[in-house]
Amino acid sequence: MPFALLWLALGTFAIGTESFLIAGLLPAISADLNIDIDSAGHLMSWFAGTYAVAAPVMAVLTGRFDRRNVLLLSLGMFTLANLAAAFAPDYASLMGLRIAMALFSCLYTPAAAALAGSLVHADHRGRALAIVMAGLTVATAIGVPFGTLVGEWFGWRASFLAVAAMGAFAFIGVGLGLPRLKPPVVLNLAQRLAPLQQSAVRYALLVTVLWVGGAYVLYTYLAAYAAERGIHGSGFAAALMVFGVMAFAGNLYGGWSTDRLGARRTTRNAVLGLVPVFIGFSLVPANDAAMWSVIALLAVWPLVGFSAAPARQALMIGLAPQSAPVLLALNASALYFGFAFGAAIGGQVVAKLGADALGLVGAGIEVLALAVMGLEHASQRRTSQRKAALAAAE
Repeated sequence: MPFALLWLALGTFAIGTESFLIAGLLPAISADLNIDIDSAGHLMSWFAGTYAVAAPVMAVLTGRFDRRNVLLLSLGMFTLANLAAAFAPDYASLMGLRIAMALFSCLYTPAAAALAGSLVHADHRGRALAIVMAGLTVATAIGVPFGTLVGEWFGWRASFLAVAAMGAFAFIGVGLGLPRLKPPVVLNLAQRLAPLQQSAVRYALLVTVLWVGGAYVLYTYLAAYAAERGIHGSGFAAALMVFGVMAFAGNLYGGWSTDRLGARRTTRNAVLGLVPVFIGFSLVPANDAAMWSVIALLAVWPLVGFSAAPARQALMIGLAPQSAPVLLALNASALYFGFAFGAAIGGQVVAKLGADALGLVGAGIEVLALAVMGLEHASQRRTSQRKAALAAAE
């Protein structure tokens, strides 16, 4: 595998740390800025919603630019926004800076994934994407617990300073470690968005929204859920580290499985496995004795769920390789629509039903994802049959 993949993973590590870190800081931000926990959760949902809407637009606007410069622009502005967030005086300014982070960080992962897919043979694409996406899972394993502990010891503002330092390091690494690249193929807007005319692409994006949304119903309010079961402070950071280590393993397994079993089968296995795991969270009683049950579930969840991450990207590239950057941006949009959708649903669940119901609602959304996967597969099969018929006619 090309060494450049590790530099790309360094950038996803920095961005992933910030994206996931906020979940562990919501109680502290809520208390410091004198807002309720549901309002604090909007810092995640607005970030995710902005990312989702902006990703394909920014991919088109920067489509003619050198990919290396796009990566550096993304990391540079992301770093500055985190630095400013550490000194945000109130909720409104912090929200504005989170939106700014989303506008620039949405450039990074699609561009990095497209580069990773182009640097290797198609047979190794799943593993190459897994390496780049490993930056996100390492972020949950190391970056998020570290940031949560920094917030616990020095306040939530120090966590944003730590992320700004990670972003600066990633900026230097990508700038020095990534070679000059060939100019991208220039496509007009219609050509870039043409794959959306395929029903298979639309179903694939919906699967991603539901797969991630089901998980984020619980993940957004995981700190509050865990606190009810005696897991908080350094204990919660340790639980997040378990989550992250297993997410790293799940991501690498997903790359291997995608290359061996295919993207569709890998995704199906992941989503199917999440259903009983999420139901398990709702069955754990809210008392201090539940801690080890929660930690066990936090270990299984990412091992199963994160295996779908490289599979979804490989599937999108395979649907239209010539439009890979925009398709991956659309996939990133679907991910963040899922984050926003899940966070919004989770907030309503906590407010009306309590944290105990989060797992059941998440499991229900994963069942919907399985149903849409059936439509996705049928659409892909019809498309393949049409292409085979046209080839035979010629």
